[in-house]
Amino acid sequence: MSKRAITTYKVFNAEAISKKGVATSSAIDLRRSAQNGIFSIAYVTTAGSLTFSYTVCTTKDGTYFTPTGAESIASGVTVGTGGYSFSPPAYPFMKLVATEADSAATVLTLHLNVA
Repeated sequence: MSKRAITTYKVFNAEAISKKGVATSSAIDLRRSAQNGIFSIAYVTTAGSLTFSYTVCTTKDGTYFTPTGAESIASGVTVGTGGYSFSPPAYPFMKLVATEADSAATVLTLHLNVA
């Protein structure tokens, strides 16, 4: 059985998100790390009700968009720790987005794992 290398990106490090706020990551370059198309996130949040989603692009500085048919990674995420896997279409660049629904300000730490 072959082993898959996992690349972990620190997306947000204690990022403050206000009530009804949105945090969008910097561009994540997946050209060398997403060869197997296996994605997951791991998070720690202090409050609120978050939705995690993503946008993609063919160039680092281009216009990022939500692919047709894409669903949120997770919604209704409340205080604590956890993780979710997801299957985005293949694009060389991605941004992760955390949106606070209408509950409370929060502090978020988020990692993206890619294999």
